[in-house]
Amino acid sequence: MRGEFVDLGGVRVYCYAFGSRGAGEPIVLVHGAFTSSHLWQDLLPRLPKGHRVLVLDLLGHGRSDPPRHASMTLAGHADRLAALLDVMGVRASTLVGHGFGAAIAARVALLHPTRVTRLALVNPTLLTPDARDARVSRRIARLAALAPVWRRLAPEWLASALHGALLPAYAQKTSGAHSLDLYLKSFRTREGRDAACAQLVAFRHSRADAGAPLAPGAISCPVTLALGVSDPMLPEAVAARLERALLQAAGGRLVVQRLSGVAHVAPEEAPDRLGTMIAELMTQ
Repeated sequence: MRGEFVDLGGVRVYCYAFGSRGAGEPIVLVHGAFTSSHLWQDLLPRLPKGHRVLVLDLLGHGRSDPPRHASMTLAGHADRLAALLDVMGVRASTLVGHGFGAAIAARVALLHPTRVTRLALVNPTLLTPDARDARVSRRIARLAALAPVWRRLAPEWLASALHGALLPAYAQKTSGAHSLDLYLKSFRTREGRDAACAQLVAFRHSRADAGAPLAPGAISCPVTLALGVSDPMLPEAVAARLERALLQAAGGRLVVQRLSGVAHVAPEEAPDRLGTMIAELMTQ
């Protein structure tokens, strides 16, 4: 693996390549909010061979720069992802997104249909045809409402609050707590605290972008949707509406995988099943 920082309009995004270029098209992995590229570590060796895999840290996350004045909305992240693919010479790829990253990947598929040949949406959040569903969990929403307060407090306070809000996303709490300690390390500085606040605030401004990829016929590639059976971030009724909308958006080319024993973090909780799912998607 080799990592590098890519300048995108004055901010740097960290990314690395895994595997070999091979003859197959690239696979791009997009993590969600308050995690990092480390999310995919167990999935990487389980992906189909012969493909260049590009893994990134979203702006404000992991090793990437703090956002400063750059947008942290769904649209902002999607625009940077498209720009990153340009810089890295990725003309067409399979996009795999988790959580908020799934909504980012879907938006890129909408705006750049020739660039996305297959789309895997894993435990998606903020991706819905109904504005009432375009929200993060209630715990995260409460933290977002207090963003002006968090900015005046020690970074450790917000990092601890995020830890508590995100832990229910894991079916296995002990391993989940360990993962969150790793992901939230970058938010335990002043710059990290401000980046977390910027992301929290940006969720509210992302609602208008959330349903855009789900218009009938809007997605021109095959789609796989992976749902954790016990996902507290995606209630059953919301998941059902999302599935119907995706079926129409993808013109019927939708495969749905329901993962038993999985809450919200399938890349960690079910990497074998997720690797098989992506391998099957690559044959379509």
